[in-house]
Amino acid sequence: MRLIEYEMEYFENQRKQEQLEQERIQKGILNPDEVEKALYIIDMNNGFVNFGAMANPAYNALVPEQLRMIKKIRRERGQINFILEGHNKDALEFKSYLEHCVIGTKEAELVPELLPEQSKVNTNTYYKNCINGMLTGDVVKDIQKLKALREVIFEGVCADLCVMDFARTYARYLDQINKEVKLFVVKNAIDTFDAPGHNRQEWLDIAYKVMAQAGIHVVENYEELEAKEKTLGLRR
Repeated sequence: MRLIEYEMEYFENQRKQEQLEQERIQKGILNPDEVEKALYIIDMNNGFVNFGAMANPAYNALVPEQLRMIKKIRRERGQINFILEGHNKDALEFKSYLEHCVIGTKEAELVPELLPEQSKVNTNTYYKNCINGMLTGDVVKDIQKLKALREVIFEGVCADLCVMDFARTYARYLDQINKEVKLFVVKNAIDTFDAPGHNRQEWLDIAYKVMAQAGIHVVENYEELEAKEKTLGLRR
């Protein structure tokens, strides 16, 4: 009798697992080991774009290109990742920069135009307490799950700080785990700021050069990215 009950329970569990798998496929949910392309959009917080001590409204101009890239990655069954500042109230970084993007505040939220994307399937959000989002353990753990990953794209702000640090560390981490992935940064979807002692164009040029030296392909726009993908055999 116990054997019969065990078999019935086993087959019921199998049926449920098959049903869940069918639902996953129908909803377009990817297992991590199915992901071949990943997009990382960095620091498009309200507190860097719309309001607060560190906000630069000019960054709103990046949003249409970022949305265009999100649509491309979703169409090609990839993964979207938002890397956002979400500081502790007593963050050590506030000794170097004005207080900004404290976790739980509106400043720490994604900009409104991108916010609907945050709750869609195949999307992750990571909050960081420093400039370099790669130092959050969850990002690294999730990269390890992307067994089929072939391509990564970086976008966001600031080009010479959070974007550059994240992209370079990502590239070096791939070296560490001996994984070959093509990396891209898209110029018209990243930016930095003008301030005393910080010339925007000068620091953009520095960021482009440093990332290129790290083995990251620096492309002008969406169209150049797609052309490069084709050349490198990344388009099916």
